[in-house]
Amino acid sequence: MERQSALKSMSRKHQYLMQDIFIAYLAMGVYLTLIGSVLPAIKAEYQISYQVGGWMMSAQQIGYLVAGIAASLIAGKIGVKVTYLSFGVLAFIGLALMMVTGNPVVLLFAMLLTGLCKGCTANFGNQITSTLSNNDSSLLNLSQAFFAIGTCLAPIITMLCGASWRTAFAITIAMGVITFLHGLRTEIGPEAFHQESNNGKPDLRFFKKGIFWICCLLLMCYLAFEASVMGWLVTFFVDSGAATETTAQLLATALWVAVLIGRFASAWFATRFRPEHMIVVMTIGVAACFSIMMFSHTLVPMATATFGLGLFMAGMYGTTLGGSDNLIGQYPMCMGMFIVIPGIGSAITQSAIGTLADQAGIRGGMYFLYILLAILILSTILFLRYHSKKNRA
Repeated sequence: MERQSALKSMSRKHQYLMQDIFIAYLAMGVYLTLIGSVLPAIKAEYQISYQVGGWMMSAQQIGYLVAGIAASLIAGKIGVKVTYLSFGVLAFIGLALMMVTGNPVVLLFAMLLTGLCKGCTANFGNQITSTLSNNDSSLLNLSQAFFAIGTCLAPIITMLCGASWRTAFAITIAMGVITFLHGLRTEIGPEAFHQESNNGKPDLRFFKKGIFWICCLLLMCYLAFEASVMGWLVTFFVDSGAATETTAQLLATALWVAVLIGRFASAWFATRFRPEHMIVVMTIGVAACFSIMMFSHTLVPMATATFGLGLFMAGMYGTTLGGSDNLIGQYPMCMGMFIVIPGIGSAITQSAIGTLADQAGIRGGMYFLYILLAILILSTILFLRYHSKKNRA
């Protein structure tokens, strides 16, 4: 029951820091989802092409990957808190830029800023949470749950603002200001975030550890599944003839609700079960639900399987980090690599699905994920084997 009280056992200073991370994750969920929701309106108003729209999404991904590597290195030069706060406002500057101009170069730069903010928040948030909680899976999953809350709030903000996407952005920017002001009072000491101490050079010894590569495979499979299902879900349901576009949009919202429920449930289960056992259950659930979704052709089983997929995927990220032997607490660059390496794999998967879909339809493209499913099963076996040996030692 020691892990159950991880947050309560922290000092008031560290509890405040964790609250700030929760707020930052919630804001991140809002702005990332909101951008995707209003992108068609931005495209129509500024009369930008599909190609430029695609470049905008790529710019965000590039920023995310760059921040994964650069954030820890920059923190070693100018300090952790300054880096955390400076990167944390970039997304909201990006939103403001998109509100005032449709210049393609500025739009690309604005999306790059949102990606840099996302990468830094994920990097620092996971490192600090892991370090303060001694790699507690429950707290890692709880922080991810706040991101899911943000993704569920974004459609509500969009609906309340109607056709005025600028109003939705203004509300989100106000959230960013609140987040920044809250962050000014945080204290991030060496006990919360370990900086590089090897004469300023990054410590890369984690590359030699097997559990690092096992976790990379697990995270890559999770990210690829999440990005693919979230990105192609509406197209999959509509092109399969199982749902109208309106119904498919509702199912996409329901999927995020499933992810939110799954992350809170994972935070609770993590206080009672070991990470390796939870990963086994999640992998079996993902495999079963994905197969039902792929081999069904009517709405009810496809929708049920999709909701189940969200439930089982939801806790995989936090639980994998919780079973990483606290590598992200020991090695500042490790969390960056957990962002970059799986992120590259996820991007390749997205490209492969799109290419195959042009030839064989969206269902044929989605079959590519069975390769990821095989890797997921293999990495789960290795993850279980590693921890079983560790527990017997």
